[in-house]
Amino acid sequence: MGSYIGNLHNLFVKEHDRFILWLPVLLGIGIGIYFFLPFEPSIQFTSIAIFTFSVGSWVFWNNINGRLFFLALLIIFLGIFRAEIRTIMVAAPVLQEEIFFRSIEGRISDIQIKEKGEKLILDNVSIEGIGERKTPEYISVSLKNVMDGLEVGDVVKLHATLFPPPTPVMPRAYDFARMFYYQKLGAVGYSPKEPELVKKAQANDFDKELNRIRLSITNRILAPMNEENGWIAAAMMVGEMSGVPKDTADVMRESGIYHVLSISGLHMSLAAMLVFVTVRFLLSLFPPLALRLPVKKIAAVIALCSSYAYLMLAGYPVPAVRSFIMIASVMVAILFDRMGISVYSLAWAAVITLLWQPESLLGASFQLSFAATLGILALYEKFGSVIYKGDNGFLYRIWLYFLGIMITSLIATLATTPLVIYHFNRFTLWGIAANMLLLPLVSILIMPSAVIALLLMPFGAEYYPLLALDSGIELMMRGARLFSGLPYAAISLPSPSFFGIIITVIGGLWLCIWQQKWRIWGVIPIILGMMTIWLNQPYDLLVSSDASKVALRLDSGQLLFLRGKESSFDAQVWLRVHGLNNGLARDDLDEKMGNCDKNKCVVSAYGKKIIVTRGKKEIEASCDGDPDIVISHNYLDENPSCANVPLLLDKARLERDGATGLRFKDGKVYIENSKEYRGQRPWVNN
Repeated sequence: MGSYIGNLHNLFVKEHDRFILWLPVLLGIGIGIYFFLPFEPSIQFTSIAIFTFSVGSWVFWNNINGRLFFLALLIIFLGIFRAEIRTIMVAAPVLQEEIFFRSIEGRISDIQIKEKGEKLILDNVSIEGIGERKTPEYISVSLKNVMDGLEVGDVVKLHATLFPPPTPVMPRAYDFARMFYYQKLGAVGYSPKEPELVKKAQANDFDKELNRIRLSITNRILAPMNEENGWIAAAMMVGEMSGVPKDTADVMRESGIYHVLSISGLHMSLAAMLVFVTVRFLLSLFPPLALRLPVKKIAAVIALCSSYAYLMLAGYPVPAVRSFIMIASVMVAILFDRMGISVYSLAWAAVITLLWQPESLLGASFQLSFAATLGILALYEKFGSVIYKGDNGFLYRIWLYFLGIMITSLIATLATTPLVIYHFNRFTLWGIAANMLLLPLVSILIMPSAVIALLLMPFGAEYYPLLALDSGIELMMRGARLFSGLPYAAISLPSPSFFGIIITVIGGLWLCIWQQKWRIWGVIPIILGMMTIWLNQPYDLLVSSDASKVALRLDSGQLLFLRGKESSFDAQVWLRVHGLNNGLARDDLDEKMGNCDKNKCVVSAYGKKIIVTRGKKEIEASCDGDPDIVISHNYLDENPSCANVPLLLDKARLERDGATGLRFKDGKVYIENSKEYRGQRPWVNN
């Protein structure tokens, strides 16, 4: 036993230079603890804990075990503290209940173009009948009738129906209200009529001007290009993903190249490299400059500045922030004649991102971006010298380039697959092959054309680069459609459990961060975590927070929608979580189980009689026939005939509890609702 402990101690000593790489992990643990607590922690308690662990680390500074223990706890509580401060800083009013067709006036902060209509993000809002202190800072309004000539900064007036931020569509599902809270977006809604222009945009602040430039660039991208390809280009170049058609996005998901749409490390790195190489080449053409000036360092500064301009234009998406920090480390390293690409720069990128936006930890964008990059860096850190050894001529370099893309695609796919399954319930069988064949096209034709088009836009000379970009995207989409049409292109899977994905991530970090042979131990938690997919316990009955969607799981495992359409957002999430591609409609209900008319469904399942009502005409008769469960979007708690119903899921209860899931076992009903998992937090309406 003593020798075993001694061996572990020796391994820790050998890995001492890797301890710093666990800094973002511990910070992330603290942030994760904050967000998954069912209550708001006391900032005073957190402050006392930080002081206590700071003293402890100082007292035990000469004892390595004690020092690491207290430092780890200190960093974890610093993560909790930063999340608390961020939550306080972004606090803003949130609409408490829906309001119908009120007069609203506000300034356009952003315009998001959709397949059908547009979405306006308004600030400086005034809402009829709501006081200034209760008015949200930002609201989102979808428009069916689009008004020509609207610009960021314009003040508009419209009549709209507004709702509080949406709650999770099922227990344990993603909480959109939390995301909107950190965006200060306090209400969402729609307007059936065209807005009225009150005042044209005046001098705007810097952020508003960036939005205006982004929209202008989007319009110039769309002008000469095929519409579908144009929206893909807009997503890749300026982060305008809202206009990408749903069918196109589905094809890219099923082929495994959806990540190309986001402004990620690939885009930023290629753009920075193109600027760096071009500037360095042009300066080298003039011997007096090349001999007297540090051409390489000048090119690095210009590439760094252009990357930051690109980041601002894109609106600071998390993958682009991560990529910019790593690009900055490379360019700064060039200025000091050092090497800049390493797993250490990724760790500092994670620390900066988490301190800047702690809530980003919960998003798939942060997780997928850092997982893919960590996997790639860990591989090349260990085996890069073997893959890229010596100089074997031009043709060998070309082969290495394509080999590098294939290896990178393979590792990135493997590193992100557990997270993709957890968040999206999809496994793309042909994703590795698609990336290996299509990413060279992105690197060689698509992104260079996009960067050249952006650089030429101030001179009005972007036409031909955009045509080249159009051709490149067309080729990419043909390949994507080919792969998405292959058998089992996208396999639907249930998610691993929450604790399953946690131990999977820990296993991946262990595998990638350490360098000694014990790193292989990380494979064990990865396998165990993903095996929790088979422990998934599906809900037998799902009810949305407003009872507009109700789904019953049949013995075959399929979901039968007693209310709502399969195409709705809630329904699509329910299907994905249960590992299904399609559901059944009310017309598919077996007559032996029950029947449905336009106002009511009466179903016998799992030994229970279930009634689902649709219209207000059924309020009086909703609970007739001695049902075990009644589901209605009406208030039934005061209906005398409903007093003896064992389980009444009416509007009053659903407003209180949110989306609800039921499981039936041995004649008993087990109920879960979204409220019990959301807890009492600032983003939860109570």
